Amino acid sequence: MNVSIHHDLGEAAAPAQAARDAAALAERAEQARLGHADFHYRADTLAAFARDEDESQLLILLHDDAEVVGFLHVFLPRSDNTHAVHVEATLDPERDPRPLLDALWPVFRDLCREEGRTACTWWESSRQDDPTLAAATGTGMVEATPVTAWLEEQGFALDQVEVASTLWLPVDLEKVQPHTDYELLTWQGNMPEHLLAGMARLRSRIVTDAPTGSREVEEARWDDARMRREEELTRQARRTVLWAVALNSAGEPVGYTKMECPEGQPEIVYQLDTFVRAEDRGHGLGRSLKTANLEQLAALRPQVRRVHTWNAGENEWMLDINRTLGFAPTSAIGAWQRTL
Repeated sequence: MNVSIHHDLGEAAAPAQAARDAAALAERAEQARLGHADFHYRADTLAAFARDEDESQLLILLHDDAEVVGFLHVFLPRSDNTHAVHVEATLDPERDPRPLLDALWPVFRDLCREEGRTACTWWESSRQDDPTLAAATGTGMVEATPVTAWLEEQGFALDQVEVASTLWLPVDLEKVQPHTDYELLTWQGNMPEHLLAGMARLRSRIVTDAPTGSREVEEARWDDARMRREEELTRQARRTVLWAVALNSAGEPVGYTKMECPEGQPEIVYQLDTFVRAEDRGHGLGRSLKTANLEQLAALRPQVRRVHTWNAGENEWMLDINRTLGFAPTSAIGAWQRTL
């Protein structure tokens, strides 16, 4: 078997062979693992996100002759948290995972050393059929598999579990009025110029505010330029963003939620960040924001049938809001942590 590292994955309009091979394997592996193929990155998305200057993304591919039998999707933050590396493994579901992981691991470990990364988070998806491994946070469990056994042998510990939840549309949403001290704005696409600075401040805070288990996380470094870079990258990845933002009486953004709609997959939407700064909590803004964005989604994209979202198992505030809206847990993702 042969292992190769791929930094350049081509253009979104013309993905490299490595991106196409990885996407094809990911679709097959996800279908076998979770019973659907809604989560994996398509080839055009892989190619676009590999050009992110704030977080490098690359693939480590494992070939058996001409066939790709496994790969690691590696995420290397460049603008902040540069001590960390994140990785997801995708393996041929018809093969024993251990020799595949044994072949990929030395190349990944050497890459981390070259990059000076000291903390690794390995994300591994899990069904809900028979969760038996508990996270160090005390909240959430994942299924024990040959991959989780291999991770434990390599010195990884299950630090945190994220709950993957799905909302099946259409649904009847109960109208939620925002607190009288706040105004809600919704739109599709790029951020209005007058909100950039305030939204950059919120984006910087969410990383340290959200539950991250025992992982050391520093505040992200967002500014106007990074916001615009993200918008261009998202456009290249053929994703459209739907925003809902809460403004206080001074017109300052104090909370937001966002969805990404992948073009070419009209039935799927990804519910991503939802954040309300601490000094403005207790007014029901989280639920108001999510409801407003779901209403916008129904108006602009009535063909959507599934909204997927992910939350830390200990984030009961957000999970309660999701349950109220009709989201139901469908799978989980384990955050396995190891010092390098």
